[in-house]
Order: sequence, then C-alpha cells, then structure tokens
Amino acid sequence: MKTLLHLQIILFLLVSLHSVAQGIEITAEMQQHVELYNAKINELIDKHTKNGFAILSEEKLPMRSNIDMVVHIPLHAGNWYHFCFIGDPGADKIKANLFLEGLGDFVADRIVVRREHEFWTEFSFMCTYNGSYELTLNQKAEISRPLSYLVVFQKTTEMQLTSE
Repeated sequence: MKTLLHLQIILFLLVSLHSVAQGIEITAEMQQHVELYNAKINELIDKHTKNGFAILSEEKLPMRSNIDMVVHIPLHAGNWYHFCFIGDPGADKIKANLFLEGLGDFVADRIVVRREHEFWTEFSFMCTYNGSYELTLNQKAEISRPLSYLVVFQKTTEMQLTSE
C-alpha cells in the first residue's frame, strides 16, 4: 500500500514537472544567446585547432549563477595547455582560476562583461608540475542556470617540438 502511494506521488510530480517544462516560452533574446554561445564555441575550437592545439576535453557545464564550480583536470609538466570558458551571453561577470594545491594560483582571470558579446575567457598555461589542477569557474548572470561550456586544449607534441 505504501509503495503504491509513493508511486502515485512520483507519477504526479513527473506529470507536474512535464507540464511546467512545456510552459516555458523560448524568447527571441534566449534564442539569440544560444546562437551567440554556439558560434563562439565553434569559433574558438576552429581557431585553436588551426594553431596546433588538440582538444583534450570539452563539456557543457551544469553551472548555477554566481556559484563556483570546480573542475579537476590532470595536467603534465612540460605541456602547453589552453583553456576556453564560454559563458552565457547575458552574463555580467565571468571568472576563472587555475590552482594546484600547495603552490598557489598559477592563472587568475576575471572579466567583468561590460561590452557586448564578451561572455568568454581564455588563457594559456605552460604546466611546470604534474598534478590534478583545480579550475574554478564562476559567472554572474540574471538567470539561475546560465549557458556554460569548457574546452581544454593541449599543444600537439609535433608543434611543441618544431617551435622550440
């Protein structure tokens, strides 16, 4: 009897959530943000792969506005990495910090978005120590779950050898 009641409650909640989700209207501004966001992701990937970087990892991040998200990334000494964080085009502020415990901040990048279409940040890092680095990302936006995408590139070995 108790199981049947729980099942009915779960079904009711699922139906309610489905009804609420269908009621969300995609506005022209939301559509424009998605288009700008996707275009910037593709632009940065094309640019850096043409410059001899290979994608080490990429993912859409389940971020919340104004709450730090920590991503652990294993990096190896002697390798050249490039980080691209693309946030929501409606964001007011974007921040990225790369950190290895015991050694302090290696890279800190904070951008206050004041001009149109600057909703991303990128930086390069020549790794000096092996380890699991913490990349802390944050963005302040008007919506609770802003668009968020991270691409980590690594300079290909062939390019590193020829450029030295």
